[in-house]
Amino acid sequence: MRYTKKDFLNAENRTIKIDEWIAIEENDLLHHTQVKSIPEVHITGTLQFDGNTLVFSNLDLDGVMIVLDSISLEDLEVAFDTKSQETYSFKPLEDDEDEEIIVVKKDIVDIKPEIFQAILYEAPMSITRVPRDQYPKGNGW
Repeated sequence: MRYTKKDFLNAENRTIKIDEWIAIEENDLLHHTQVKSIPEVHITGTLQFDGNTLVFSNLDLDGVMIVLDSISLEDLEVAFDTKSQETYSFKPLEDDEDEEIIVVKKDIVDIKPEIFQAILYEAPMSITRVPRDQYPKGNGW
């Protein structure tokens, strides 16, 4: 999911339409999160180039993530549906410009980090399917 400046210049109305399914299986980034894997995510939306330096993403993401049950540590499927909007720049920014703009390297816009971050924001901090009367018990609980 990488797009070059040339891709945008060749696209109709300088807009790239996205409609793709991807999966994010175990990788180094997932090891430090509560998400075990993302077996399916459907990405739709657009990447709009302003013709000068900026690219605006407007993405809709829906799919399923696998997280661990907070009590039983079993795998749980959690559905998500979220949106993501980012601004990318092909040129370095001045110090006083917006810090929310992502400066790309080698004229390549890579939207995978944006997708990954948007999904992780949807991950539950704690989730369980264990009924309350079956919670573990003991001294100090």
